[in-house]
Amino acid sequence: MRTITISLLLFQLILIPLANAADPSPENGINWYTWSNEAFEAAEKENKLVLLDIGAEWCQFCAKMKAVTYKDPEVIKIIQDNYIAVYADIDDSEDVNMLYGKFGVPGTIILSPDRDELTKRLGYISPQQMQWHLLGNLQDAADILEQ
Repeated sequence: MRTITISLLLFQLILIPLANAADPSPENGINWYTWSNEAFEAAEKENKLVLLDIGAEWCQFCAKMKAVTYKDPEVIKIIQDNYIAVYADIDDSEDVNMLYGKFGVPGTIILSPDRDELTKRLGYISPQQMQWHLLGNLQDAADILEQ
């Protein structure tokens, strides 16, 4: 009986938060768009870059990005203030799969509002690294956003 109780507690503490973290939604602090014209129109209108997060349900490091990196308050603030965040599941988005399917997951791609690829990184990015990555891209793309 004690083993069952411990197992249930571990399930609640570990697996349920990871499953919930894999679902990008506004409740997680970031307003995630799907890969769509609407996302790029919002980027153009708001004069922001596009952060494309490519993941998959089966990807453990994708779940870690959702549970750790995209829960970091500073990462959330940088994204909300300067980016249009787009999430695409590589298995569900035919367009993203055609463009980036061979790149891998987790994939983090920064795009201009015109869909020009500025940078891309493969693999897990810690919160501190993500902060530097996001801020560095803003600095590098200052001339794009000023137009």
